[in-house]
Amino acid sequence: MLRQQIIDIASSQNNIKESPSGSNKQKYGEWYGANGVKWCAIFVSWVYDQAGAPLGKIETTKGYHYCQGGYNHWKEKGELTKEPEMGDIVLYDWKGDGHCDHTGIFDSWKDNNKTRFYAWEGNTEFGNDSDGGKVMRRERSIGLVKAFVKPHVLGEPAITGLAATLKVGDTGSDVSYIQRLLWDMKYTVEVDGIFGPGTETAVKKFQADAFLEPTGVVTAAVRGAMQEELVIKKQTDQKASTASYLQKGNSGAAVKELQEGLNAAIAGLQLKADGVFGDQTFDALKKFQMDKELPADGIAGPQTFTALSVNV
Repeated sequence: MLRQQIIDIASSQNNIKESPSGSNKQKYGEWYGANGVKWCAIFVSWVYDQAGAPLGKIETTKGYHYCQGGYNHWKEKGELTKEPEMGDIVLYDWKGDGHCDHTGIFDSWKDNNKTRFYAWEGNTEFGNDSDGGKVMRRERSIGLVKAFVKPHVLGEPAITGLAATLKVGDTGSDVSYIQRLLWDMKYTVEVDGIFGPGTETAVKKFQADAFLEPTGVVTAAVRGAMQEELVIKKQTDQKASTASYLQKGNSGAAVKELQEGLNAAIAGLQLKADGVFGDQTFDALKKFQMDKELPADGIAGPQTFTALSVNV
């Protein structure tokens, strides 16, 4: 069976290392014709070739050596899948930023819930996932996966019609990306690559805040709205991080001046003037702003400083 042969060949290379260490030089790169470069994709190409199922020209006549290039190729060809089998290719996105960082060969699921799996990978090591210089069988989380691939050389029909939306039950780095967008916008969500009830709740909250129908489903339009709102938020945060604006999370001498000004302005307040803008400073600032009939947004700007008679 071809799939088993792919795994047998990959496992036969267990613990083979590049030489010298840190050089990216090994027999796979020598075979590929690009020795001395990062070689996780070259290893996958070599294994398929040795199994009698060469990947064919993706980036070169022998396969691929850029993970993102491989992903773009297989996506265009309709060879991505959400149901990997032994011997399929896996592409990883460590940061959830949409870019493929590493690749390997899917071996098997570790658990019945299909949240963790094993894969054979080249140029890896504990503590250095993408450039570790060694062939290993690694345990991975589904939340790190950009895509699984059923290459046509396995003799199976192309997979088409992958969902363009994300919803409860979906997994992978595309989910991680959405979760990071939500997290960066201060919504409560765990960035784990698993679209569960908590992520659905955060999506619905965003949709309601953005005057969108709170379906809990992330369409291309909803994703775009998230991206645009995050840009707006970052611009606001950048403004608030200047000397003229202070907000929760800031620190330094200007924050200490603000805290001392609030202590002087609010009777009985004993705010610790430690220069760290935390919850207590935020609450005290909002109270002061409400008392002075200023916008109670918890951000100290020129109006607030004027009312406090603080020069920052």
